[in-house]
Amino acid sequence: MEDRLKGIYAPLYLLAGAPGAGKTTLLPHLLRAADGLVVMDVDELLEDGELIGVPIAEPEAAQIWPAYDRMWRRIVTMVLRAGHPVLLMCPIPDADEMPAFGRWDGPVRWALLDCPAAERERRLRERGAPREWIDDALADAAQGRELITTVFHAIGPDYAGLATQVLRWAHKLTISPS
Repeated sequence: MEDRLKGIYAPLYLLAGAPGAGKTTLLPHLLRAADGLVVMDVDELLEDGELIGVPIAEPEAAQIWPAYDRMWRRIVTMVLRAGHPVLLMCPIPDADEMPAFGRWDGPVRWALLDCPAAERERRLRERGAPREWIDDALADAAQGRELITTVFHAIGPDYAGLATQVLRWAHKLTISPS
């Protein structure tokens, strides 16, 4: 069936960020100003870190993450196939996910949502994250900086302005892909 569904897809914009980057804070601002772009966050399906009662958002659940990723790929593909461009907020990718057609069908563009290490650490401590999770988030952020060249900085209180910048990037690429 999957071969039958291959075709022309709308563009996909992946805004990756390590924990504490500001994705959750940015989301409502993106939704308010999206103007035709479908905006989603991979954490939106989770309820207190669980999906239908199964813990997902913990390092101990790493064996489940590939199935969760496949589910998101199917959801996003259905929207793209219908001709709607998507901005998906997601974790930092592995290097093999970066090629334009590596994991996703159709045109793909990556950007990074980032913040200074001290700010990320403060945000995660406020959430009650253990030191190990903070260290993992700092390592993920460093990996993201190595992989992704388009960067948006989530520093300060102006998330509406940040959303405008991110959406300008996506709409510019929707009109004339680079």
